[in-house]
Amino acid sequence: MLRVVRADERLAALTKPALQPTAQFRLQSDDCLIVCAGFEDRAMGVLGNAVAGGTDFAVLIIDYLPFMLENRLAEIRAVCRTASLRATEITYDRQNPAGFGSLLLERIAGVRGRTILDVSAMSRLLIVQSLVALNQRTSGPGLRNCVVAYAEAASYPPTEEEVEQELRQSGEDPLYSVLLLSSGVFDVTIVPELSCTAIGGTQTRLAAFPTFSTDQLTALRSELAPSRLTCIHGVPPSPQNQWRTAAIARINRLSLAPPENLLASTLDYRETFDFLLKLYDAHSDRERILLSPTGSKMQTVAVGLFRAFMDDVQIVYPTPKEFRSPKSYTQGVGQLYSLALDAFGHFPS
Repeated sequence: MLRVVRADERLAALTKPALQPTAQFRLQSDDCLIVCAGFEDRAMGVLGNAVAGGTDFAVLIIDYLPFMLENRLAEIRAVCRTASLRATEITYDRQNPAGFGSLLLERIAGVRGRTILDVSAMSRLLIVQSLVALNQRTSGPGLRNCVVAYAEAASYPPTEEEVEQELRQSGEDPLYSVLLLSSGVFDVTIVPELSCTAIGGTQTRLAAFPTFSTDQLTALRSELAPSRLTCIHGVPPSPQNQWRTAAIARINRLSLAPPENLLASTLDYRETFDFLLKLYDAHSDRERILLSPTGSKMQTVAVGLFRAFMDDVQIVYPTPKEFRSPKSYTQGVGQLYSLALDAFGHFPS
């Protein structure tokens, strides 16, 4: 008797491309770089590097709403103007993100070369929406001619000392809220294009990535009331930052013990991708899977690629209400990376 191989099984067997350190991005005149005007220094990293390559190319600038004075829109416009790049703009409203994927595809419909998606300053939900949309292109190459660009930060606040101080204070005062990055949740966002196409069972499993923003996981558990919770804890590649894994677990009052707690690199997206496939294989026949992309940027790339093919998984996102000072976020620009998605482009969706 013939057995139909499921999409997740075919994805598990796929040789997944590795993230490659990149010294110089060299774009051609028919390429398009999609860059976001966020407030982190690394919002300028890939664009600045590509401009130094000396070649004309197109740029699609994503401007964020709600407005933040610290966002790098004026700087990005100035770089594009000085380098005589063909720049256009599109707006992404964090608090009303539904339908952005379709708008993105409209704007890049005429691109004949590569689409380079710079995720460095993107919100997590935007990364997922963009990758899912790119995979759905019917008038172009889908993911076959798509590259993810990523700039690491030079430093990642908060410091270990700042976290320990917050933990001590929360231990002394049960009502004290640890607010290291953002505060509050505007909404647990569910956009139609990332909604689940299957009804699923009565049991639900939430897969989430704990962060220093404890409000996010709290809101997800409160609003969604999942039957089961699986946490994927990020492990930074740099030994000097690996204290963050246990600290985030402590702040969120979580264990690191398996099987409901998994450890995955914050940089090598393949570890997260493989965990998601195993999670789906183990639980999707009995539980409806809710997936919240609150991890690192490259862990979120894994979520986006996974959801691009597994449309019976529901994406949920706790949109932050307020950001602390941009100085509380990443600083500087570190190593640049590229990830060519051709292997996924040849995978049937």
